[in-house]
Order: sequence, then C-alpha cells, then structure tokens
Amino acid sequence: MNLQNPSDVMNHPDLLRKIGDFVPCPFVFSSGEAGSEELLYLNRAFLDQIGYDYEDLSNVQDWFLLAYPDPEYRESKRTDWYSMIKEAKEGGKDTVFVTTQIRLKSGEDKWYEIKCSMWENYFVVAFIDIDEVYRQREELQRRNDFKDRVLSVLTHDLRGPLTQVGSLAELMLITDIAPEDKELFSKKIINELKSVTDFINNTAHWASANFGYLNIKKELFNAEELFSELVSFYGAIAQMKKVGLSLQVKPPSLISTDKEIVKIILRNLISNALKFTPPGKNVIITAGLQDEKFKFQVEDEGMGIDPEHLKDLREGRLSSRLGTIRERGLGIGLSICFDMAKRLDAFLDFESEPSKGTRAILLV
Repeated sequence: MNLQNPSDVMNHPDLLRKIGDFVPCPFVFSSGEAGSEELLYLNRAFLDQIGYDYEDLSNVQDWFLLAYPDPEYRESKRTDWYSMIKEAKEGGKDTVFVTTQIRLKSGEDKWYEIKCSMWENYFVVAFIDIDEVYRQREELQRRNDFKDRVLSVLTHDLRGPLTQVGSLAELMLITDIAPEDKELFSKKIINELKSVTDFINNTAHWASANFGYLNIKKELFNAEELFSELVSFYGAIAQMKKVGLSLQVKPPSLISTDKEIVKIILRNLISNALKFTPPGKNVIITAGLQDEKFKFQVEDEGMGIDPEHLKDLREGRLSSRLGTIRERGLGIGLSICFDMAKRLDAFLDFESEPSKGTRAILLV
C-alpha cells in the first residue's frame, strides 16, 4: 500500500482506525483551511480520555466552544493557536506546540501539551497529558513564593519589635527613671513580646496550612467561653491603650467546627482591631446564629482599612502598617485569617472605611 498524499489516508479508514486506536495518546485528524477545519477522525484514546465524540464535534469551532467555556480564555487560545500556525507555515515549519488547560467532557479541567503536525491542508493534533507535572510545578512555585514571603516578613517585621525590646531594656538598666516611666517601659516590653509571640505562632500556623500539615478537627465547643478566654488575654493590651473591649454572645452559643483554627482567626481579628483603634474608642465582639451559620463579628472604631490595602489582604499580599501608638503591623495576621477560613470552608470578609473603623465578619 502506497500512501503518498494525506487524502490517501482517508481512503483507508480501517487502516487509520487500526493505527489510531493503537496510539495511547489522544489525537484528532482534520482537514480544511485553518480556522474552519472539519474533524475527520478521533482516536480511541481521545474518546476515552477527552470524552467528546463525533456528535459533540463536527468542526474545530465546536472544539473551542466545549474545551474553552470561558469566552475570554477561549478567544485568547484561539487567537494564539492560529497565529502560531500562520507563523509556522510562513517559516516553512510543519509543527507547532502549545501548553493549555482544557475542559474535558466530564467537566474536569486538565493541562495538556498539544502538538499539531501540518500536511498541506491536513492537521494531526496530539494531546499529551501533563496535568500532574504541571500542577506539581505550580505547587513547587507556590511554595517557593511562600518561602520568600515568609523570609521577607521575618527579616522586616521581627527585627523591629526585638530591637525595641532590647533598647527599652537597656535604657531601664543604664538610666535612673521615674517609677511611672519604668512601669510604662515595662508595659511596652510586654506588649512587644506579645506581638512577637503572636507573630511566631502565626508564622508556624501559616506554614502548616501552606505546606499541607494542617488537619481539620471538628469538635463541639462553647463560643462564649472561647471569646471570654480571648478577651481575658487581650484585656491588658486594651487597658494599656485605654480602648474599650466588650463581648456580646447571643444564645445558643454551641458550635461544631475546628476550635483551634477559629481561635487563631479570632485572636488575629481582635489583635488587629486593638492595634488600629485609638484611645477612648471601642472594640465590640459579637457572636450568634445567623441563617444556619454561626456569625462571629469583631467591630472597631479605629483607623479603618483603605480599599487598596483591603484588596491586598483578599489577594494574599502581605503589607505592614503601624498601629495607633506605632505598634508594628506584622502583616501576616490577616493573611492567615483568610487562609484559615478557606481551610474551614468558612466565609471571612471585612467592611471598612478609612477613619471610620472596620467590621470583620466570620461565618462558620
């Protein structure tokens, strides 16, 4: 048998089917002008792995509609694909490659390397499954980025509080200071050390969440008791700043979720509210059932969050700010709140306006 032209292949469909079904990777055979090709053959691997059949696909435009359901992504991929084909033909080449994510008939999105070989007006398009490798590479990049972010925060934000603690301690040793100043310095040292402790705890929890070591452990607990514990812990800071700190829990107060993760989130929300609330103002903590969800709310009368900073928080970008008495905003606290809420399948968001305060809402 002598197959000298592409059309000769279509004159022997049994041979094409036998060879095509032997090939383990999905491929399609099409013909026509680029952009309006007719799909002539789908091999067995394509039918099994990609899922679309002849009833789904009559031409290449059907393929783009099904494989790329998002209109913007579809148009981008279609434009790139035919631009590469045009450049290849003009350059005397007969092969193009592209890496892309496609929607399978099952509804799953997977990454493939697609190779197209051109033969006159005929196209053989093969699909190489690289989904696992691609996602592993993405995860490795994400972890490297996370490591860089943590190191940046450590070097920038941990140095400040520790330096201030050292300076205050040294000042207390080498100078005669009034008792009231000594008490003030001691409170500042305690406050800075609490900030450092929170920061170290947050970094450890955040690292656990990002490297997959965090396990969700649901248990039934009393939200009022948890809040009382947190208010007791942060009461000294509120008193030092002369900020009112109040708690209102509406019964029933029992909730079933991961207590420790909720505690981490609330601790950061309360700490952040106190940090950015000036003396004479208030932080109000409330909790109770709302539409079959348990709603935790931390509301302050503080500095508020500008839209740009709030956008950074929601998108996971770290940024530091100084509190009302120049407490170091460690940057990592609210980011970990979003990460932890996501792990719990909970909803977390902020309502805020600069100079008018912030309301943090957690729905579990």
